[in-house]
Amino acid sequence: MIAGMNSRVLGSQSVSVGMRQQVAARSDWAMSKELARLVTLILCVSLFVLFAFGQLMHWHIKSTVSKLDRLQSVRSQYGSENMALLATRAQLTSKEYIVKLAGEKYQLALPRKDQVRHL
Repeated sequence: MIAGMNSRVLGSQSVSVGMRQQVAARSDWAMSKELARLVTLILCVSLFVLFAFGQLMHWHIKSTVSKLDRLQSVRSQYGSENMALLATRAQLTSKEYIVKLAGEKYQLALPRKDQVRHL
């Protein structure tokens, strides 16, 4: 034996009859009414918060999708307007249009071959 250590042999501990009956009565798992109410309340609040968060996310996604659809329609509108403006610019800068406009507005015409002198 180790010096300075108190040791004793553990014997069987006797339990009174009333105590055995109490232990036997509690052998099935039971929850008190207050604890059951608390657990039920926590579960209900958790489900409500989860449902509310899901609805909030659904609303946010739905509004984002509608905003995206509106922006895509505006983008396609600007794209078609841009193509129309590019076509108009190409028409206005064409040589035929410039010659025609100069002839109508300033009574100018293209020079003939005998009027051009190359140096």
